[in-house]
Amino acid sequence: IGHVPPDGLARFNVAIRTAVVDRRAQTVTFGVGSGVVWDSTADAEYDECLLKAGVLGRAPVRFDLLETLLWSPADGYVLLERHLQRLADSAEYFGVPISATRIRNALVAAVADAQAERRVRLLVASDGTTRTESRPHEAWFEPVPIALALAPVDPDDRFLVHKTTNRGVYEQALASRPDHRDVILWNSRGELTETTTANLVLELDGALVTPPVSSGLLPGTYRAEMLARGQVVERVVRREELRRATRVWLINSVQGQRLAQVSVE
Repeated sequence: IGHVPPDGLARFNVAIRTAVVDRRAQTVTFGVGSGVVWDSTADAEYDECLLKAGVLGRAPVRFDLLETLLWSPADGYVLLERHLQRLADSAEYFGVPISATRIRNALVAAVADAQAERRVRLLVASDGTTRTESRPHEAWFEPVPIALALAPVDPDDRFLVHKTTNRGVYEQALASRPDHRDVILWNSRGELTETTTANLVLELDGALVTPPVSSGLLPGTYRAEMLARGQVVERVVRREELRRATRVWLINSVQGQRLAQVSVE
C-alpha cells in the first residue's frame, strides 16, 4: 500500500494484518502469516496464524482510563505527577485524546470544599471526556488478610499494565476468595504479579523485591517511587516462593505500605 506524490518521493509499506473491505461484494479479507525460519514447525506456525487472526473475533471493549489518587489538606495529591504521567502513557497507547489543563482543573474542583483526606477517582473516556468521583479516605487495617487467586492471569493482557475501568480479571479473582480482603494474582508462567488493588513487595533472603511489569501487572506510582529511591528491586518471583517470604506488603499511593497476612493454602 502506498502513494506517489507530485514530488516523486514514493512511500510504500508492506500490508500485514490488514483488513481489505470490498463494499460491493460486502466481504472482508484479512491476511495473516508467520515468518518461517530453519527451526519452524508446521503446527507452531499454524497456531501463530490463528492467534493473529483471533483479533477478528473480539468484541470492542468499552472502558475509561482511570487513576485513583489520595488527597490531603496538608500535602495535596500524593504522587500527582507520576499519576498524570501514567495516565498520559495509557492515553497515548489507546489513542485517547487528553487535555492536561482539563484534567488538572477537574482534580482541583474535586476537592474544592474538602476539609479532610479524600479518595479521588479520575476517569477519562475514549473521547477525552473527563470526570471525577470523590469520597472520604478509609485506611486499611494491618495486617491485610490475603490469599492466592485460584486461577492464573495472562501476562500479555494489556489491561493488566494499564489502569482502566475494565477490571473483569480483578473482580473474578477477588470473587474466588470472598473470605479475604484481597488476593494475590499470578500468571500462566507461575509468577506472582500483584493484588487486585496493590503492588507486591516481598522480603526474600533479606532483600525487598517486587515483581517486574513483564510478569503482567500495573506499574503502580508508589511502586515506581520505591524503585526510584532504591528501596526495592525488581525480580521475577515464583509462586512457590511465597511460602518462604519473611514478610509481604501491599503498596499503592492511596493506602501507602500495608503489611499482609498471607494464606497460602
